[in-house]
Amino acid sequence: MNKETPREAVKNVLERMREGGLWQPKGLGLSYVKSGGQTVILISQENIPMSADARVRMRMLIESAGWTVDESICEIIDVEYLTLEQKHAKEMMTRRDIAKNWKCCCGTKLSKFPLDRAPWFYNGDEEMVTQNGEIETVEQWHVLIKCPNCGLETPTDPYDYGLIGDDGLLFNYYTSQISYRVLDKDELIERIDNKLSDNIIIVGTFCPFHGDRLPPHLRGQPCSYSSLEVVQ
Repeated sequence: MNKETPREAVKNVLERMREGGLWQPKGLGLSYVKSGGQTVILISQENIPMSADARVRMRMLIESAGWTVDESICEIIDVEYLTLEQKHAKEMMTRRDIAKNWKCCCGTKLSKFPLDRAPWFYNGDEEMVTQNGEIETVEQWHVLIKCPNCGLETPTDPYDYGLIGDDGLLFNYYTSQISYRVLDKDELIERIDNKLSDNIIIVGTFCPFHGDRLPPHLRGQPCSYSSLEVVQ
């Protein structure tokens, strides 16, 4: 596998993003939103030392990839006194606010789609270059969500799927025959203390009952499970 140049890496990121999607290059304190055509909008810049220089370098890099950068509404965000947890919470709030405005071609917001039973699909493995320049194999998945108004089916990245829905969306998963729900620490302790642990399992790569491949975020998690015949 040939290593991507920075320009090729940026071009691939931008081409894969949905319109209205958010891109935050790691460690730079910059937030971009993909607009119409080949344009990205710089919506915010953190007031950390590297951001001002990174803003100039990223603009040159993005433009060298054939894209335009709109910096007219960029907001300077004060993060100097935020803890890592507060900064992460602020970033997640921004991502969710943007995701709430993603729309189907008919104008229906994706957040209004029926999301809880959307089917997941494994698309195979892909080799990717890490931040350290090493090559690792990553599973590729998508979630197929369907517009309740026009019927259009939209393949959605699992991370974006999690942003569109509520906090618990990724903690419930359905195979063709089994329903899984990830348990947090308190729930797990309560069930064990009350001897209600008969239907608790720590899942691996495949469903132990029917062999369906399970997405990576579930693996190693303690889950309760039920037959869909019972759930429905």
